[in-house]
Amino acid sequence: MQFIDNSYFIGEINIKNAWSDSQIIQAIDQYEKEILISLLGYKLYSLLIADCSTGEPVTQKYIDLVNGVEFIHIYHGEEITLKWEGLRNTSKTSLIAYYVFYKQLERDVTRLYGSGVSFAPKGEGWERVSPVNKLCATWERMRELYGKLPPEYRNAFNRPIKGSSLPGVFNCEPSAFNFLFANKEDYPDWIFTPQWNINAFGI
Repeated sequence: MQFIDNSYFIGEINIKNAWSDSQIIQAIDQYEKEILISLLGYKLYSLLIADCSTGEPVTQKYIDLVNGVEFIHIYHGEEITLKWEGLRNTSKTSLIAYYVFYKQLERDVTRLYGSGVSFAPKGEGWERVSPVNKLCATWERMRELYGKLPPEYRNAFNRPIKGSSLPGVFNCEPSAFNFLFANKEDYPDWIFTPQWNINAFGI
């Protein structure tokens, strides 16, 4: 089961000039499961895949998770309506795609130098540049869609956390974390693994 396809790799994560369609599909196959298990926990991931055995989610809570839905987000005691865009959507913006792009770029960065992580300076020829800024920007965008925990929680929550044990929400982003937290009673098997920030210094 793949929730996205190569049509998601557009704009800032366009890799179609660097990798063939078959390479992109292979990367999705490898990394989609990885990030979804981090987001959901293995049991909830398995239940989601089982519900999508026909190619589409059947149960409403999985339909909402995959295709997106509005939800009520409670932040500092106030109810705010947000829209979770889903693991896949018509806007072609998915945390899965950003994660796949990051992992593939990290693995295959040398070959990408000549295809997209470069710029043309004045004069003839091309100047190759470090991909670190691109990697960091892609990772941060993935984290915005995935859901961020503040860095001060890193020591306490540097591990998978059962949804019911999470202390609360930390921002008003329409992220997967905020959607799942708002609906944690519907997803009792949810286990969240935080994805922490990275930067050019590797920290």
